[in-house]
Amino acid sequence: MPIEFLVASDGVHARQSFDPPTVYFDHWAIRVFSDDPGIQDRFVKALMSKGGTLLLSNLSLVEFVRATDARHCRDTEAFIERLLPNVFFTDFALDKVLEQERADSNNQRRFWPSADLPTLKFFCERAQNAPFGFTMRGFISVAYEYGTELVKSTDRVAVEIIKRIESIRLEPSYVRKARNAVPDDRRPRTKVILGELIRGYVLDCKAPISENDAIDLQHAAMSVNCCDYVLLDGPWAERVEKMRRRIAKARTGMPIAKCFSRRGNGVEDFLADLEAFVKPELIGAVDTSP
Repeated sequence: MPIEFLVASDGVHARQSFDPPTVYFDHWAIRVFSDDPGIQDRFVKALMSKGGTLLLSNLSLVEFVRATDARHCRDTEAFIERLLPNVFFTDFALDKVLEQERADSNNQRRFWPSADLPTLKFFCERAQNAPFGFTMRGFISVAYEYGTELVKSTDRVAVEIIKRIESIRLEPSYVRKARNAVPDDRRPRTKVILGELIRGYVLDCKAPISENDAIDLQHAAMSVNCCDYVLLDGPWAERVEKMRRRIAKARTGMPIAKCFSRRGNGVEDFLADLEAFVKPELIGAVDTSP
């Protein structure tokens, strides 16, 4: 069970686990599955019957802070409510995953995402103080009402990402390395994936980089690394597919998420693949209990 309470001698504790099939939705996908009862039913049935996990990020909360209609928050709460307790809260701290990867140089092993323990604590405290147990009721709405600082923080990070990419693509030596780079096991998984996702920007110094691009990079980097399935915007799904082809050509065998977008028949293809998912044996899972 991804989130559960544990009674110990020093009180009640909560922990979450990241059980496959693991899924991450970019903001558009959360909205689509919140608004369409038919595909929502299929997704909930498939994920819950297989004991899987939906990854929820602090970035997703920020996206709802920007929403112009609070109804979208309530619709999403009702959707995620159906998946409880099969969710995992992450803060998308790439450095935490990178630290684990550096300690284990086998790039065929995928670690869990970094856990957002403050959000997990807040979620579980609300569950203990309410008659409903685990619930998403009002959870996203809180971010919508009080999330101004979240937006400011996310925007600052996006600006720093843009500055960093613009800086490195003006360095001839870095551009040369990016052009000749091969996605092999000499670098940790996180480094490989980040490098592949920004490679196009580095090789084309005139390619524009918006704050939305910087935020989408954050959505993609850890979820593609850690999850079985990821739904992203079309251009980012293309970048992931290009990375997949380069990894296959390098014959490293490094697994990454299957990535889908709204383009073509993407949502239907994702649901069909999830419904056919065969759960692997769990090997070497890492506990992220608070």
